[in-house]
Amino acid sequence: MFRKHLFFLLLVLCTGLANAQLDKLRLAYQYTQPDKNNLDSARILVDAASKHSETMNDPQTWYVRGYIYRELFKRQSLADKKPSFLEESYRSCKRSIELDTAAEMKENNLKILRSVSASANNTFAEEMDTVHYRVSLECLELQKKLVKYLRPSANIDSLQAYYFGFMGSYFQGVYEKNPKKNTAFLSLAEDAYNKVLIAEPSNVSANYNMGIIYYNQAVSLIMNKLDYDFDLSTLNEIQDEALVWFKKSLPYMEKAYQLNPRRKETLIGLSGIYYSLHDNDKSQQFKKLSEDLDADKK
Repeated sequence: MFRKHLFFLLLVLCTGLANAQLDKLRLAYQYTQPDKNNLDSARILVDAASKHSETMNDPQTWYVRGYIYRELFKRQSLADKKPSFLEESYRSCKRSIELDTAAEMKENNLKILRSVSASANNTFAEEMDTVHYRVSLECLELQKKLVKYLRPSANIDSLQAYYFGFMGSYFQGVYEKNPKKNTAFLSLAEDAYNKVLIAEPSNVSANYNMGIIYYNQAVSLIMNKLDYDFDLSTLNEIQDEALVWFKKSLPYMEKAYQLNPRRKETLIGLSGIYYSLHDNDKSQQFKKLSEDLDADKK
């Protein structure tokens, strides 16, 4: 139905358009069909029409362009995804709506935009790996524009928190699989969680995950000292460095506890942090809270 509507639309383009430009748009559409399947040629033709004085201010030109760029993106392989095609589709449909004062094509443009939004969302997840994650970031930036345009009342901060939370969790997992080899991904996880907390300071997961990242750094340092015959001064240096990480972890763990006081992992973490900071009273307090939580479950 969508393709039939587009073909009909091209046949009834306003009579003020010069025949040569109308033919270019018709040919551009024809190149999107399975029997032709030449989207590169379709793009060249519709780009030319979008710059020509006789067609550049016609909403139908931009509608066709939005459709073609959406198809260009859909027909790429996963390894070659270019979010710039989605960006051009968004810009074109938005331009078509702006030029369409009678709003005759608004709903059709919105259908394309909703499809573009779905593609940006799916591609964000599909491209989230250690090589292509920058594509995911491009999709996120586009998705923020699309959501703001399609749903002006939507909470963009919550949207950003969701996506960066996903990214932080992924990179944290990559790092934890091989901390020595994947050190670079630790900073990517930190950066993602920081962006979550900028958008949503009371995000429970981001606070806990930031806390656990630093907590694990401290524990890792302490565990390493058991593997080597260090002298006393070296051991003191390691302990001092571990304390720095425990202190960095503490405010995030405390915040996570305030937001969710019944998460056992947070209670255990706080007990360990305060023990390392030589605050035995608080360490025992959180240890007891953890034990009480276990007792409540029996």
